[in-house]
Amino acid sequence: MVGFMERAKSFFVREGGKALVQVPKSKASSLLSMDPEDNVSERVEKFQKLRRSYERVPLITAIIDVQADQTVQNFYFDGPNSKKLTEMADKVNLMRFFHRITKSMLLYGNAYVEIVKKGKEIEELKIINPIWMDTWRKDTGEVIGFTQIISGKEKVLWGSTGKPEMDAKFEKRIKSIDSIAHFKYNVLGSEKYGRSIIAPVLGPLQAKLDIEMDLAKVIHKYVAPLIWAKVGNDQFPANDTAVSTISSTLNDLQAESEVTTSHLVDLQVLDFNAKGMDIKTPVDYMDQQIITGGQTPPVLLGMGGENKAEAEVQLRAFGRHIKAIQRELKYEFEDNIIVKQGIGNEKDKLVWERSEEREWESDVDIIRGLVTDGILTPQKANDLLPERFNEELPDPTELNPLLNQNSQGPDGVQIPRDNQMKNDKVKDNPKDPTMTTKDKKTNGSRVNKTDREIPVMKKK
Repeated sequence: MVGFMERAKSFFVREGGKALVQVPKSKASSLLSMDPEDNVSERVEKFQKLRRSYERVPLITAIIDVQADQTVQNFYFDGPNSKKLTEMADKVNLMRFFHRITKSMLLYGNAYVEIVKKGKEIEELKIINPIWMDTWRKDTGEVIGFTQIISGKEKVLWGSTGKPEMDAKFEKRIKSIDSIAHFKYNVLGSEKYGRSIIAPVLGPLQAKLDIEMDLAKVIHKYVAPLIWAKVGNDQFPANDTAVSTISSTLNDLQAESEVTTSHLVDLQVLDFNAKGMDIKTPVDYMDQQIITGGQTPPVLLGMGGENKAEAEVQLRAFGRHIKAIQRELKYEFEDNIIVKQGIGNEKDKLVWERSEEREWESDVDIIRGLVTDGILTPQKANDLLPERFNEELPDPTELNPLLNQNSQGPDGVQIPRDNQMKNDKVKDNPKDPTMTTKDKKTNGSRVNKTDREIPVMKKK
């Protein structure tokens, strides 16, 4: 069953219209011309930071991987071309494609796919590194081109940049943009690029990386406890030289250091934490900021989980977040690949199955209860189940032929069923009780008898 959100968006819509979605370059000031959307070097640097964060920080790796794993579940196609789309999905390994494209969307906010076709058939869905991809569009928002620029070298142009002198610089030029699909996540307004799910936590993340890089130095320097030294006694007072020597020795004291003194020096351990700083507090704070921005329950990251009620609420909210990501994937795939590539039409839908088994079990229990109570028929319940549980039910009119009979004639008068109509044997039967056989003048036909008085009740 396709829900309201699935039915609301049917046709592939190309952006355009009259209103402007960006300041025309000819009228933009120097400040506006440095829009982050068009600042390629700044965007490439940010994407590289995001990539390093995923590779170096286990918490970021877990956030991206957990959400991608939860998003990409079993799916099926519903519509007139579902069989053709299912064959295509097996051919290009669509499940693996969705998993990789989801990771790119979450990490960079953008994912680009080149649709490789042989004739009218899709041979491959090639994922392109979004670091080197740029989108070009008119001031009204209509996308007119995509470019791939690697290390300052113009490699491939799909469509046009809107600047003929720039178009001529590319090694390969492809006239149409239909072979490129741009998947975006967390788009604000009419912006042409999406946003990474970890973009808000880059600040705390950088601080966390700096602390972890310097952690060895911090531990090496501050693991030694705070030591109080008493130099000299009443009989042998300490002079300035002795005090300075002991003080200098303690200043240079590090982990696993040993100090040898005379009987005039008394060393006592006062505290371990007072000498340095509490590293746990800032690290825990930054982890919490990253978890909050990453929108992943701590229990799924191997943290927390002591409070089961709180964890249950977080998991339910996380389920709605996963459905939002699935909708983005669904709409982009339907518009840019199913409809745009001509392998289906607006009636063909990508349907995700439940992301959690317990959620699916709850839905099945509800359907089963409605059938048991007689509210739903088994046929209707069969339509509500996922495709793999659907079975082809027989036509009800085949099981009961009486359901297929028209109960009204052409003039609207109810007619008898076939088993109530007289066949020829009955009509030709001289003993037919509907025929008048006593009066020979009537030739067996019915007559209205008028020779008998019909008693009528008289009012008293």
